[in-house]
Amino acid sequence: MHVLSIRLSPKHGLNPAIPRCFFCGERKNEVLLPGLLEGDVEAPRDAVWDHEPCEQCQQYMKDGIILISLRDGESGPNPFRTGGWCVLKEAAVRDLIRPEPLVHDILKQRVAFVPDQVWDLLGLPRGAQKGER
Repeated sequence: MHVLSIRLSPKHGLNPAIPRCFFCGERKNEVLLPGLLEGDVEAPRDAVWDHEPCEQCQQYMKDGIILISLRDGESGPNPFRTGGWCVLKEAAVRDLIRPEPLVHDILKQRVAFVPDQVWDLLGLPRGAQKGER
């Protein structure tokens, strides 16, 4: 049997939070109990805590490839997003994107950040389209 140990915050106890999905930004169907955080601060209630996709994004990644628009020139582990978000079939990714090594990496990762300039050149939608996301 494995015993879970959480150091309680003197101010906030278990310090619960509902994390958001790194990919879609929606609330995950889980509760996080971080307990004591550095400086005994209250846990952010609406924040991204990890890069694990939510259940819906996991399904999107099984069905296709998530593309997320970002500001031109952005890079790093959490680039500034500009609101474009869609899921493409693998065939569409193969047709639209070059070179082949990049396509291979995108298909393996199941998600890609796309600079706004490229997003617009590809003609990808901004915002929800006809009940889709």
